[in-house]
Amino acid sequence: MINGVREAFRDLMRGSACQGALTDAEFFIQDPPSPSEEPCFHYLPPVRSRFDLQVLNQNSRLIHLVKIDKCLYAAGDSARCDCALLASDQAYFVEFKMTDTDATSAGNERYARASDCMRQLEASIKAFFEKGAIPPGSLVIAYACVGRTQQTPYPGADFLKLSASFRERFEGIPIRPRLIISNTLSI
Repeated sequence: MINGVREAFRDLMRGSACQGALTDAEFFIQDPPSPSEEPCFHYLPPVRSRFDLQVLNQNSRLIHLVKIDKCLYAAGDSARCDCALLASDQAYFVEFKMTDTDATSAGNERYARASDCMRQLEASIKAFFEKGAIPPGSLVIAYACVGRTQQTPYPGADFLKLSASFRERFEGIPIRPRLIISNTLSI
């Protein structure tokens, strides 16, 4: 899948600055908070922030990290998500939203932040699809990384409503979008 992204975004890739190849069994992705001009980056355990995305890659598959916000697109383009992780057959788009408070027990705040992620995830996925970087029929998983979660998947009507709303945004586009609200991604 990375070759399609490289071809579609050839003029924006900036060499290898906006992408990296990873095979670690576990790593974390962090998006530096504003006003930082730096794009998201990966790091290895044991350190971890409650707002970072933990990626579990048990088979040590080759995963490409594509830095979208502040790299592929300029820092002023806030309509795009933060990054994408690409396996040979799968695309994972990630948007980070955090607040000054720990929302691990505040479900309503967590859902509100997840809802805020949807516009940026949608814009990025559609841009990648329109440029031919995502093949028709692909399952595309969008991660709203909003802090540590207690339950996966979130139970109840709030999650079902957000998930249905996200799928509706792609009506008529031949991909299979899926929204996940979590800070752990298993590949």
